Amino acid sequence: MNASQKVTFRRIAADLRLPYLREEWRTAWSIAPYRFPSVPLVWLLARAGLSPLAVSGLALLAALLLPALALWLPLAFAPWAVAGAGALFQMLDCADGMLARVTGATSKTGGDVDFLVDMAQWGLLYLAIGILADRVLGGAGGMTWGWTALGALAGWGRLLARVIRDRLAGAEDAVPAPLRMIDWPVAFVSGLSGLIPFLALSGDWLGAAVIALMVYSALDIAEGLLPVLRALRRG
Repeated sequence: MNASQKVTFRRIAADLRLPYLREEWRTAWSIAPYRFPSVPLVWLLARAGLSPLAVSGLALLAALLLPALALWLPLAFAPWAVAGAGALFQMLDCADGMLARVTGATSKTGGDVDFLVDMAQWGLLYLAIGILADRVLGGAGGMTWGWTALGALAGWGRLLARVIRDRLAGAEDAVPAPLRMIDWPVAFVSGLSGLIPFLALSGDWLGAAVIALMVYSALDIAEGLLPVLRALRRG
């Protein structure tokens, strides 16, 4: 029996008491609920003897399936499949880190792979929602790919925002400051990410969903640029 298979359910559940979850409720409140179904999932993955990197591989597979599900499944099932695969990704994305912590298998390589898979997923999810919008709203004219292009552009904006945020992060960001009242609206909007897979279920409002993703990416970029704007104001 390897280290993963020796991990108990109680030990996995204890991971939820670590400080990271309190911070996640504060800054990524819609992602934090995925941690709870991830506990039995981690137990099953550990019993199967999978490593954290293998779980990241499963998450990548779920992400890669998103555009294919949106494009090729019958339209009656495609939105549900995209939403389900998107939610499954979030659980697997929580599970790989949780499994690494409870088995003592954390590593820089694992963290880097987790980051890259996470970023790939956002681009693929936004693209999938754009594809669904084209299929639902195209009517008799068929696919025009306009909504797909906008979804891809919104995904690119999401990735750009993360690059900006990582590039501008300073030492002072290591210990988050308490949220002020003025910070709560920003924290609320920035924490919406975990609900994005369910935009696939918007039906006739899928066009509005894609526009919302465009706006969300723009706000994400603006939030990332806040340190520069504050520095310019001070200087």
